[in-house]
Amino acid sequence: MKGSREKKRNTVSRRRLVASVIIVTALIVMLFLLVFSMLMGSLETPPRKYAQRIENIGRLSTSERSFLTGEKENSTETADSEKSDSDKVDRSDPYLIIVNRTHELSKDYVPKGLQAVKRHADRTSDETAQLRKKAAEAFDDLTADAQKDGAEIVLTTGYRSYRTQKGLYCYYVSRYGKKKADRMSAAPGTSEHQTGLACDTSSPEVNYELTQKYAATKAGKWLQKNSYKYGFIIRFPQGKEDVTGYEYEPWHIRYVGKKAAKVIFDKKITLEEYLEED
Repeated sequence: MKGSREKKRNTVSRRRLVASVIIVTALIVMLFLLVFSMLMGSLETPPRKYAQRIENIGRLSTSERSFLTGEKENSTETADSEKSDSDKVDRSDPYLIIVNRTHELSKDYVPKGLQAVKRHADRTSDETAQLRKKAAEAFDDLTADAQKDGAEIVLTTGYRSYRTQKGLYCYYVSRYGKKKADRMSAAPGTSEHQTGLACDTSSPEVNYELTQKYAATKAGKWLQKNSYKYGFIIRFPQGKEDVTGYEYEPWHIRYVGKKAAKVIFDKKITLEEYLEED
C-alpha cells in the first residue's frame, strides 16, 4: 500500500517536470522570435521610413536616399534630377554657334540681320563695322555704359566675309609664316567674325591697335570686368590657349547671350568648355 502511494507520487512529479520544461522551452522560443523581430526592425525599417518620409517633401537627393536605404544609385538619374533646367545648355540657341578649326562655315555663309554699331574706329570699313542685330544692340549698350565710366571702347572689326578673312589670313601667313599665323588668325571659314557675333575692340589708350597691352588699360579692364553683363565673353582668355587654339586676345569679344556669358565669366571657362559641360 505504501509502495503504491510512493510510485504514484513519483509519476506526478515527473509529469510536472515535463510540463515545466515544455513551458520554459516555449517561452525561450517566443523570446528569441521577439528579439529577432525587434533586431531586424531596428536595422531596416527606420531608415526606409525616414527616407520615404523626407522624400515626400523633396528634401533628399538621390545620393542621400541611396545612402539611407542601401539602394543602388542611378548616376545618370542623379545628374539629371539635381541639375535644374535653367542650368542646362540650350544647344539650339543660335548665339551659341561655335566656329573654329574643327567647326567650319561655308564660304557662302552670310548671317542675317547685320547692322552697323554706333562706336567704331575711323578706319573700320562698312562691312566690318557690322554685327548681327542683337549683338550690335548689346555692343552699343556696352560702349555707352563704358563711356559713362570714363572708358572709351570702340569696335575695330566686327563681321568679316569669307573673302575678307581669306585676304587677312594670307597676309599673316606671308608675314609670319603659317605656324605663327595659325596662332594669330583663323583660316577662311574658321573665323567667328564670319558669324557676325564676334568683334575686336580697342581704345585710344593703345592708339586703337590690337595688342595685349590693351588688358592693362582702363578700357581693357572695364571690358574684362563688365562684358558678360551685356552677353559678351572674352573669347580667347589668358591661360586657355590649349583649349581655344589661339593666343590671349583681351580685345576679342564674342556675343553668346547674358545667361551663357555669366556662367562662362563666373566659372572662368571658355565657350568650348561651356558647351562640353552639359
